[in-house]
Amino acid sequence: MVTKRPALSLLNTFEAAGRLGSFKAAANELNVTPSAISHQIKTLEEQLNFSLFRRNHRTLSLTDPGKALLETVSLHLSGLKQGVDNIQRRYGHPSIRAHILPFQAVEIVIPNLHHFQKDNPNVELRIETSLYGGDFNLSGIDIGIRLGTKALKETWTGLEADLLLEIEVSPVCAPSLQASENINTFSDLLGQNLIHIPYGDNPWQRWADAVELKGLNTKEELTLDSYTSHLSAAEQGLGISLGLFPLAHAWVKKGRLVELFHQRIPVEEAYYIIYRSADAERPDLLAFRHWLHSLFSDLKKESDEFYSSQTLK
Repeated sequence: MVTKRPALSLLNTFEAAGRLGSFKAAANELNVTPSAISHQIKTLEEQLNFSLFRRNHRTLSLTDPGKALLETVSLHLSGLKQGVDNIQRRYGHPSIRAHILPFQAVEIVIPNLHHFQKDNPNVELRIETSLYGGDFNLSGIDIGIRLGTKALKETWTGLEADLLLEIEVSPVCAPSLQASENINTFSDLLGQNLIHIPYGDNPWQRWADAVELKGLNTKEELTLDSYTSHLSAAEQGLGISLGLFPLAHAWVKKGRLVELFHQRIPVEEAYYIIYRSADAERPDLLAFRHWLHSLFSDLKKESDEFYSSQTLK
């Protein structure tokens, strides 16, 4: 005897009822009546030959078989939805969902976004700028900008990682703080308040080691997790920040911050554009990737030229 497989619609109804623990809540979510939910669950139970729920007067709970089925159905429905969404993004109307870190989004990408839109008027673009939004599996995201190292890059399985921007660091602070504290040499940083950002192992200690500065107090007394707030704190005179160049270039050029020394230190971290290997030739993503590369390349060129001109003074 061949067992009839339950219809996907019945499993979808069961998943909603099991997850929400209520036929009424499932009905609201699926835009049907509670009686329709009850009827579909009964049909599913008849096909499976076991009960899925314990129905009490005011409560609804899953049986052991119901719990096992919910775990399986939830996993596969989620994967099915994600798969359909991915295929729709690849072959449907051009639509990109990107995750870009807040500083890069606000300071670099968004002010120049009209150029991309002008050249690609048919591409719908949704940019998420949360500090921790999106993950390296790009769940629900088509493309992202991430900070990482070459070693870490190798662990991003199933993803492509194009080098976008290499980073150099150099201390920066408010012009008024440099003047009042007379900071001109590395040793003048001894005793100053240092502003920290949680990027890898203690960045300030790594900088001090690179320039052979002994005795720098790198205790993390003030740590800010976003780079915008990091530079803003320095601008307000709260201490010395490590400028990530060329990202901090505009702040220095506009006089909001001053670069204390004409010596930038390369670091192993860099920014990468990451995207799925399967999307490598997707036309809309190709256009966006090329635009990002051009945008950040121009930023680095402008920063390097400004740095060279200041060094020669």
